[in-house]
Amino acid sequence: MDTDMNRISDLDIYLTRMQRSILDKMFFIDKVFEPFKYILDFGCANGELIKAMKPMFPDYGYVGYDISREMIDAARKNVTDAKFFDDWEQIDIPFDESLINISSTVHEVYSYCGKKDIDLFWDRVFKSGFRYVAIRDMMFSQEENTPARTELLDAIRKSSYAEWLDSFEKVWGKVEDQRQLVHFLLKYKYTQNWDREVHENYFPVFREELMKRIPDSYRIVYKDIFTLPYTSWQIRNDFGFELTEHTHIKLILERLPQ
Repeated sequence: MDTDMNRISDLDIYLTRMQRSILDKMFFIDKVFEPFKYILDFGCANGELIKAMKPMFPDYGYVGYDISREMIDAARKNVTDAKFFDDWEQIDIPFDESLINISSTVHEVYSYCGKKDIDLFWDRVFKSGFRYVAIRDMMFSQEENTPARTELLDAIRKSSYAEWLDSFEKVWGKVEDQRQLVHFLLKYKYTQNWDREVHENYFPVFREELMKRIPDSYRIVYKDIFTLPYTSWQIRNDFGFELTEHTHIKLILERLPQ
């Protein structure tokens, strides 16, 4: 784990951005019907999702996990009646009676971890025996990865964000396909934490690769491929064109009876 690269220069702005998507991160709550008792928020940050869900859905037990001690300390102060851990081995709930929520975390694992830790992450997700697995993250499709549309690149280079595209290309190389073009379009507004954001890989795996990772012990009970409406509006407002590619995925997986 590259902790230096993972540092956030403006934590308040980072957390505010996370809070804006709280409702969308609860997408799973009305789509699972077999009983379970606990919700484990993987990559819980300061616990805002748990704080929002607890009064609305008080019958669940809530647990947060994050590798950042700073975030866990903040979460414990933010939500005093939930459990928070930075050590996976100390989590003390029955996973077979739990839903693990993995929101905007897959891309961070791939951005900051080596292969060993990435494999460990997926082992924890799929081999721990969770009743449900909910995944929400940015993800691009191989089918939509066409050569970059030159008219879109021209619109960006003529805009006030041209310098940010130059900075992006210094890290990622010349934008030649739609995956990288959309990659830039998802992060060009995050200038306050730009050094961290520009190096973070929003699309480390294709959507098709994620689907291949799902083991036979789970079945898909919900799947949604979409683009955030606010992102589409923002791009249209700043550059005058429509983003037609899908940028996000939501999945709910249910463990099959053993």
